[in-house]
Amino acid sequence: MNVNIAVCGRFHYHNYIKYIEQNQALHRFFYSHKLRTNSASLSVPAEKLVNIWIKEYLIRAQIKAFGYGKFDRMLPFYHDLWQFLSLANWSSCDILHVMLHGTSRNLIEKAKSQGSLILGEPVNSHPESSQIIMAEEYARLKIKQDLSISVQSQRLIDEVSSCDRLLAPSQFVKQSYVERGFSSDKIQVIPYGVNLSSFYPEPKDRSDKTFRVICVAQISARKGHIYLLEAWKKLNLPNAELLLIGGLHAEMKSTLSKYEGLFRYIPSVPNTELRHYFSQSDVFVLPSIEDGFAVVCTEAMACGLPVITTVNTGASEIIEHGKNGFVVPIRSIDSIAQYLELLYNDKDLQLNLAQAALIKSQQQLDWQQYALKLCDFYHAMFDRQT
Repeated sequence: MNVNIAVCGRFHYHNYIKYIEQNQALHRFFYSHKLRTNSASLSVPAEKLVNIWIKEYLIRAQIKAFGYGKFDRMLPFYHDLWQFLSLANWSSCDILHVMLHGTSRNLIEKAKSQGSLILGEPVNSHPESSQIIMAEEYARLKIKQDLSISVQSQRLIDEVSSCDRLLAPSQFVKQSYVERGFSSDKIQVIPYGVNLSSFYPEPKDRSDKTFRVICVAQISARKGHIYLLEAWKKLNLPNAELLLIGGLHAEMKSTLSKYEGLFRYIPSVPNTELRHYFSQSDVFVLPSIEDGFAVVCTEAMACGLPVITTVNTGASEIIEHGKNGFVVPIRSIDSIAQYLELLYNDKDLQLNLAQAALIKSQQQLDWQQYALKLCDFYHAMFDRQT
């Protein structure tokens, strides 16, 4: 059995591709990233790697020269270029494992023509499900937005129809595809892992007595920051700080300005440095309206933080309510405030949840375990076919 893995980018695959190779399942890895993302950094033989790096540099050049004005219009061109160059380096396989992002329909057609099984991996809920959720959110926030299905999303929907199986990171994602007609028994759920070599607790500054709540996510309507901000405003806790890390989406600029002075803001932190901020915080909150999984939740847990997140964040499925965090309804200001106040007033509970979060991440959520489960699924697909 040999597997081609294809992703028009890098995403989470770099965390576990070496384990697929160690389990002798990897045939080729098609991706696009920086030139230095190579055999040494991925721990995979060079002959198995196909890095269409030119796509990444063309995108950066366009953004630098023209900004994001026509970025969406050009995406199909970049994705087709990636497919064209990937096919030029193609090698047949038993299974094509492809990230579903509206970028790979030509690769899927090529693999199917050669008799390959197609395993598609959506990382978010079905575009039509997401569209409904976000239409409600934009209406609530009074933000005007074009919510028609984009060319990219329609491509994704077309890709799904060609898949033999789906790999979902959460039941939340799985259910959205079941509701759109994909057979439930053909969808495998494997929650994402965490890179334990990059995320671990660091000693906390003992002189810092501030109760610090941290949220790491792009500040957008989808991530639900406004509900955390409203909860924080409602609590008005002494000796407490709300820290937001993440780029500010244009749609949220005017909304966020209403909360000026209520939080500390850092626009960007390299992923390799996030553990420093997690380790100096007490609670991680991600109030997303729609999120396929949100690996940042597992990263926070691995740094010893209890997590408060919503039922619409796939990562909520690894949170044991009241044991290593809390799961709340979307848009629930009162629920977020309730659990933040509980942890603020009960230091022992906060520490117990933090320890439970750390233990779970170390024992159940590393990427090697994820890869072993994935390889088992590859074999089950292949054996079922043969």
